[in-house]
Amino acid sequence: MRSHALFYLEHRLLFAAVAMRDNPAMSLDRRRSRGCTVALASLLACGDAGGGVTEAATTSGPGTGDPLPTGTSTDPGATATTTTADPPPTTGTITTADPPPGTTTKPDPTGDPSGCVPVSPTASAVCVENRQLLVGRREDGTLMPATPCRIKGVGWSPTGIGETNTQGYANYYTQYGSDALHIEALNANTVKTYDPFAQTAEGLALLDDLHSRGIMVAMTVIAWHGDAGPKNYLAAVNHFKDHPAILMWLVGNEFNYNNLYGAADLDAATAIVNQAIADIHAADPDHPVAVGHGEVPSPERYAAIPDADIWALNLYPALDLDSRFEAWPALSDKPMFVSEYGADAFDNNDGEEDQAAQAEATEILTLQIADHYSADDPAESGLGGTIFVLTDEWWKADGSADAQDNGGFPGAIHDDGFANEEWWGLLDIERNPRAAFTALQTIYAP
Repeated sequence: MRSHALFYLEHRLLFAAVAMRDNPAMSLDRRRSRGCTVALASLLACGDAGGGVTEAATTSGPGTGDPLPTGTSTDPGATATTTTADPPPTTGTITTADPPPGTTTKPDPTGDPSGCVPVSPTASAVCVENRQLLVGRREDGTLMPATPCRIKGVGWSPTGIGETNTQGYANYYTQYGSDALHIEALNANTVKTYDPFAQTAEGLALLDDLHSRGIMVAMTVIAWHGDAGPKNYLAAVNHFKDHPAILMWLVGNEFNYNNLYGAADLDAATAIVNQAIADIHAADPDHPVAVGHGEVPSPERYAAIPDADIWALNLYPALDLDSRFEAWPALSDKPMFVSEYGADAFDNNDGEEDQAAQAEATEILTLQIADHYSADDPAESGLGGTIFVLTDEWWKADGSADAQDNGGFPGAIHDDGFANEEWWGLLDIERNPRAAFTALQTIYAP
């Protein structure tokens, strides 16, 4: 099992240094808010043909696996619970079924959404078609028509007071399965994970619960280089691939900053990423594979990963995501989504919580993402975004995991130019909503 904590301090310093080197504009808070003309209230959820499927959200923060600064409690001295309410209901756990006789690969989409048909008789339909992601959810065994998807998501990396991410998040997901209530309340249609769920009946039951709430999962199956040798990612893929809640697989999380937490160098990490993508494609013909990268890659790095279906970009350019969407088409004809973005809720200059600034950044950046939905304009390349992050975590900055500390690193984060790592949650560690939660809930509303 990996120990994120062993690599964390080094990763934080590397993130700041590499991001500033590769993107000088990150030091500028352009603070421009474009008028968004998208009729957000009319947007459909992933795989929703116009019915009442609840949308789900995914958010993420700078450099997770170790998500960027997560939560903040309105009462820093309070002792939050580290267990949750009743576990998610086991509503008809999906079991693996053999593909239909004679079917070995999924038909390539041909521009007709009816061409997006899964091999698995239980999976939802998910296909990359040019710069769009077509999704047809499977509801009560019936496959809905595949339609262009808008990812309205949130990143999920749950821990409680006194808990640390030293063994990954797999078991925390089932421990904090009741967070699904908050993801649903956010009106999100997608959740991004930083590890696979535990490969247990409880892990499948959590997928059941998310699916029942209209939420699909972009599941990270390898973030640590140590999972490459035994190919642990394939065990996760094979365990969950037939579940209708699976949207896509993620390989790496801004792996170019952390080298998969300990690979020899970036070239070695890239080789692991390519092997994982090939292995997953061979094991699962029904779901796309995304590579998790920090910032827009250079042409050379992009060319070095030719078989990724989607690029998942962690982007923290103050209040300017537009420039990234405008730059992407010159680099790639593949779709991308913003797999981390946002701001923390602590003002490093004033030394106090600032929910208003976090909410402002959430609104401005999410509306910029909505301006570039490929679901609305096939010439665009954006699938949507998963904001960083659902809940605070108290283990990330120097200090005790029993208390919420200040600390992080300089960066292009609205509006103090500093990433306070324990204050990124839309919810504090006790699951109390911040103003940013309400702002995103309004934008994500059906």
